[in-house]
Amino acid sequence: MKRKIAIGLVFFLIGIGLSVFLESFLRSTVLDLYQWTTRNGIQFVGKNFFLFASPIYYAGFGITFSLLTIDLFSKPIVYITINVVTAILIFAIMTIGISAIDAILKIYECTACDDGIRQLRYNEVNYGLILGFSSIISVIPSLIRIIKNRTTGV
Repeated sequence: MKRKIAIGLVFFLIGIGLSVFLESFLRSTVLDLYQWTTRNGIQFVGKNFFLFASPIYYAGFGITFSLLTIDLFSKPIVYITINVVTAILIFAIMTIGISAIDAILKIYECTACDDGIRQLRYNEVNYGLILGFSSIISVIPSLIRIIKNRTTGV
């Protein structure tokens, strides 16, 4: 039990470290999704300056990695590959969906837009919430398996 806790904590820290390296890539991806899903109905203005994402983003990636590790600990490599690919697909689908819905709602709430084009500042998009929520949702199948294995005693 202590071994699983230690491994979960190590992979939580690895997830936070990976989220730091992926931050600018995922941030630009969300910006592209905002423009793509609204057919360039959103234009970003101002300086694209940021230091750190929200704590939800870092904690989301840390929780995702630790839960995946606890679920897939000492499983066959084929099982691990299938579940990791499933988590990545769920993450991508959720990121696209949340970004699209938020972008479309930002267009709809604009009453003074010129030709349906809304100008947003870079900081008006909540990247941390979008990406953190997507990463936590992507690990729900693993969480269900963990709970199911605890109740059955396997």
